[in-house]
Amino acid sequence: NSLITYYRGEVYPAWRWCEKLDAIERVQKEKNLRPNLPDFYNMAMERPKKDPRGYCLLFVDASRKSGLGSSFSHSCNPTCEVRVVSLHGKLQLSMTTLRDLEQGEELTFDYNAVTESLDEYRFAVCLCGQR
Repeated sequence: NSLITYYRGEVYPAWRWCEKLDAIERVQKEKNLRPNLPDFYNMAMERPKKDPRGYCLLFVDASRKSGLGSSFSHSCNPTCEVRVVSLHGKLQLSMTTLRDLEQGEELTFDYNAVTESLDEYRFAVCLCGQR
């Protein structure tokens, strides 16, 4: 369970995240730019119920501002996992190893990708080769 990095990106409350997605979808439709596959550069992060600021769902978007963690590939048999942690009073997504790794071994995590779109689900086939 060694810390590798933190998943970095712009943090949005759920209501703002939905506004952003709606705006992107509107522009894509107007310009006929709708991709077949979604971008997987965002993660949901739950603020714990015991947090003095109250429970809520936050979204971390690494599509424009990011760090090393956003370059990790998906695997159904991952070498790392993502955990919500508090660092200096701020919630962060830590990326830690699941086991001892060999030098040169790829850093991966399970994206646990979720979509509400039947088209995205049909197009998003796992290609990691682990299952």
